[in-house]
Amino acid sequence: MTETKSNDSESVSTTQQQLGAKNAVSSNTILLDTDSSKSPESIYTVPLLKLIKEAQQQHGLRHGDYQRYRTYCSSRLHRLRKVLHFPQGDRKGFKKREVTLDNLKDEKFVYLPLIQAERAWAYAMQLKQESNTEPRKKFHLVARLRKAVSHTMHLEYICQSPLCDARTKLEAQAYSSWMQGTLFFELQEWKQASEKLVLSQTIYEKLASALNEDEQILYKQRVEELNPNLRYCAYNIGDSSAQQDLLNMRSKGGKSELDALIAQTREKQAASLLEVTWRGRTVPVRLEKIRVFLLAYQGLDASLGKANDCDAKFSAYETILLDCKEAIQSLKEDLAAVAKTKVDVQPSQLGSQPYLLSYLTFLRATLTIDRNLLMVDLFQKNFAAYQSGESKKVAKPQEGVKLYEAMVQLSGELQQLQGIDNDKEFQNDLELLTKVFKAFRCYYMALTCQGNRQWAEALALYQRAETYINQSEGKKLGDSEFTKYSRVGQDLAHLRSLVNSGKCAAHAQNILGVEDINAAMSGLSVRSKKSLCLRLDEFVEDVSLTSATPNVIKLPPTMAPVPCKPLFFDLALNHISFPSLAENMENKKSTGAGITGFVKGLWGWGGKKSLSKLIFIQQGDVEKKKKKKKKEEETAPAEAAPAAAPAAAPAASSTKSGSTGGSKKQAARSGSNVFSMFSQKQVAEFKEGFQLMDRDKDGILGKNDLRATYDELGRIASEKELDEMLKDAPGPINFTALLMMFAERQSGGADEDEVVIAAFKSFDDGTGHIDGENLRHALMTWGEKFTTKEVDDAYAEMTIDNNNRIDCNALIQMLTSSPAEETEGEAA
Repeated sequence: MTETKSNDSESVSTTQQQLGAKNAVSSNTILLDTDSSKSPESIYTVPLLKLIKEAQQQHGLRHGDYQRYRTYCSSRLHRLRKVLHFPQGDRKGFKKREVTLDNLKDEKFVYLPLIQAERAWAYAMQLKQESNTEPRKKFHLVARLRKAVSHTMHLEYICQSPLCDARTKLEAQAYSSWMQGTLFFELQEWKQASEKLVLSQTIYEKLASALNEDEQILYKQRVEELNPNLRYCAYNIGDSSAQQDLLNMRSKGGKSELDALIAQTREKQAASLLEVTWRGRTVPVRLEKIRVFLLAYQGLDASLGKANDCDAKFSAYETILLDCKEAIQSLKEDLAAVAKTKVDVQPSQLGSQPYLLSYLTFLRATLTIDRNLLMVDLFQKNFAAYQSGESKKVAKPQEGVKLYEAMVQLSGELQQLQGIDNDKEFQNDLELLTKVFKAFRCYYMALTCQGNRQWAEALALYQRAETYINQSEGKKLGDSEFTKYSRVGQDLAHLRSLVNSGKCAAHAQNILGVEDINAAMSGLSVRSKKSLCLRLDEFVEDVSLTSATPNVIKLPPTMAPVPCKPLFFDLALNHISFPSLAENMENKKSTGAGITGFVKGLWGWGGKKSLSKLIFIQQGDVEKKKKKKKKEEETAPAEAAPAAAPAAAPAASSTKSGSTGGSKKQAARSGSNVFSMFSQKQVAEFKEGFQLMDRDKDGILGKNDLRATYDELGRIASEKELDEMLKDAPGPINFTALLMMFAERQSGGADEDEVVIAAFKSFDDGTGHIDGENLRHALMTWGEKFTTKEVDDAYAEMTIDNNNRIDCNALIQMLTSSPAEETEGEAA
């Protein structure tokens, strides 16, 4: 392996010697053309590194596809030779032709050895990837790198022509040194590889310092790419002093030649680019429209000085703003085009062209603010003349609002510019300027509100303007870009006086509520017959108030009808436990709701929401018990009569079979007078509730009446709920129909037997009995809550054994039987 390395090194040296005979210079030194007697007609500038990087990124190396890149190089070589009419032989045979100084008639001839070197290098890198699994390919790899070195050294020789500029010479020498260093690196000749790589890195660093910001990125990236190889070479050399000697190459004799070539490159860059310096940073200007605008911007002050009136100044501002807009648009289009083909890099700071875009945006915003301030001066003169009556030309404060609103928005845009986010002085001055503009804007907005008689809004705006003045007054603009706006800050004292006077006027007008005080006072009459209590919001000098009979209030006051029992609703009522007042009340007959009240409260009028439940709480079954007792008294003498037997036949036919006979109860009640079932007081209460619910006063309760009642209760009822409530009635709900529904609910007729049975069956413990404590707890907790006394009264009617268990079947039979059936059962 040692012999192979030495042979390869000798072959590289032989190649250098052969090309050295052509070049007549050494490959380790930087050559400079000192023959200035002949000045070429045109100078070629070939940015070798930029061309290589763009081709690599666009043709496979972005993804590490060296084979694709090698194919591209072959195709491009064929096209170049065809375009340059420089073929290698003809159809009969191959005849090698190389580029020499004599046939260097176009800069594209420089591309031929460059692309040949790239093709050989790409093939070598492809073989390097494959050599991991096939070690024999490493020999082929070294051969292709040696071929690439030969092409780069030939390229370096060609670039020494007087037709190539200093930058091209430097790049060719750096590229050749890099390729030789790569070959020595693969041959593990660490010292020679380190020398070549350091030389290449030195040239690239010098080139980066001489070029503009956009081109510096590529060269700095190449310098960083060489660092790992250099560190690895130094590690393998094992001598730190040797590495230090390599780094000291910059201080040797070649440094003067480097500086000379770099100076030539800088002179050419300065001649071809116009540079602009803004906030300590210099950026190049390439586009012609931007140069035209910048030249016009430099002459703007002279144009404004020559303007005789405001119209001429406005015209100058419009022209320069139009040029600025075109310059910004052209730069944006250029940036968009570059973004499609630019190499993916992540610069540490904002690029030169985006920074130039920020500068142009800053100029557009400041020019617009300058123009608006000129318009504000003209507006203030016209507004003052209009208010004083000197001019009939209408000037409204809305114009001032628009101008200052535009300046506030422009200030906000300036705060978001890229590249100056961390410039604290710039941001502080912009914030101060924004507050000044907002103060003036609030003042003119307050004047607008005053003109519209919006006194409260005007007062609030005056106070906001005063706040901005307090935050801005006394502070100075320190940045040189904004010192020209110092005059605006000096006007804050005058603005404060205007705000104070306007605030007092708005406050007074807000209290009085009138604009013309004299006109309002002239319309008042002191002979008002209204009492003082009826005109507390009016001030009138009434002499009668100091007399012996002041007209303060009318006595006795006029009587007004009020509801005898107004309705009110308390949502928290069901969550409050009140103390029992049974001891302080008279011992009357129980008027509790009974078990039927529990069923109605638990299942809700047969599973539906009851219409009558909107107004009154379900009353007890007192009337049912009264009718039961009365029926017993009438039945007793009838049993003793001889005619009892014939009368028993129809009664026997009414015995239930499968159902409880609810329809017979309904038929029995339909023939009776419903008003006889209630007292006059109850009918009056029902009438009052019906009138409250009948909102349209048509005598019939409809869906709109129910919805309005629910709205008053603070609850939203759905269409489905309203329809179900209306279905409770067989027809239109007038007062008589509503009273019939109450009679049905009170007698229990509307509670379906199945509902009652299901309710009490749910308490059945499986033996046909109900736990008395569980039922007591349910009656006093859920639905229409029973009191303790009401539960005790209900339990007195039930069949309860010694274990406090209620006979479920007997209870259901008692609740679902009709009065006639109950009478027959007792008679039996």
